[in-house]
Amino acid sequence: ELAKSHMFFDVNPETRSVKGTTTLTLKVKQRQSSFVIDLDNNYQLTKMQAETAELTDISHKNGIIRFNTAEPVVAGSTLTLTIDYEGQPHTALNAPWEGGYVWETTESGKAWVATAVLGEGCDLIWPCLDHPIFEPEQTDIIIRVPKGLVAASNGVLVDKSEGDDWSEYHWRSQQRQNNYGIALNIGPFEKLEATYKSRYGHNFPLVFYYLEGNKEQAEKLFQAFYRQLDFYEDVIGPYPFYAEKMGVVETPHKGMEHQTINAYGENYKPGRYGFDGLLQHELAHEWFGNQITNTDWDHMWLHEGFGTYMQPLYGQYLHGDATYHAMMYGSRIGIRNEYPIVSNKPMSE
Repeated sequence: ELAKSHMFFDVNPETRSVKGTTTLTLKVKQRQSSFVIDLDNNYQLTKMQAETAELTDISHKNGIIRFNTAEPVVAGSTLTLTIDYEGQPHTALNAPWEGGYVWETTESGKAWVATAVLGEGCDLIWPCLDHPIFEPEQTDIIIRVPKGLVAASNGVLVDKSEGDDWSEYHWRSQQRQNNYGIALNIGPFEKLEATYKSRYGHNFPLVFYYLEGNKEQAEKLFQAFYRQLDFYEDVIGPYPFYAEKMGVVETPHKGMEHQTINAYGENYKPGRYGFDGLLQHELAHEWFGNQITNTDWDHMWLHEGFGTYMQPLYGQYLHGDATYHAMMYGSRIGIRNEYPIVSNKPMSE
């Protein structure tokens, strides 16, 4: 099991490079001396050490760090690893379906960077245990960026610091994190904030990081947060991450269900049925994908099936049965039946 993940990223948009340090605290369930960590080979492993063990036979090949401990680690104990790495990460050509880093610039020439992975997994971004069962119980994400840029991520902002030419943002989540839903978002963001008063007695922040210059459009979209949350809390149940925030960030890719900081890249297009379907779909994943996470990639239908069904349900919620049936028919005519939804065998990424 993965108890804690502490990640530091020094992101250089000019060279499209990253220097990182990740500390993983692993709960060891059985006595063992051989371990593996996933890390894409676009990164160079520069240093690796453990708090209470001597590491031997360290190798980094084919996206996997393999190593041994000089003495076996006993069942029930923890192994804390610190991994230093650097390199030019994989550039996503069609995020999130073809994942990695997205490097863009705004119309004013400022850096606009995002990460998104789905099929390829978290190791394109940070050293991790790349399987959906490994959800860190606590996640710290520290992002250093060129001064003047903002870094938005998962959880709660616990600290911000600055140097002569850099700004650093420290985010923390103390709820289990879907590992592919951990994301970096960097840009010249401005912020809208409000408080949502839940029917379940929780008051939690609503936050929208939008690109400078898009205030009027952002304010209009921000108002939709309330109605969409009303729907989900009425039909499904309490927002799962009320202890942190409901967050959205404007991204240079279409969208993604990044836990408490959903990616939004629909360019504020008016929805066909009177609501922004992308915003509503990604919010669905906070329940189906982030709260309820599949234990094997073969069951991604748990995320996407329920997440996609929420759009016609919301159409019905807003406009009645005619809209529901029209939206369901629109989905049905897109079904091809080319592959089984569930293969009944373990699926790797």
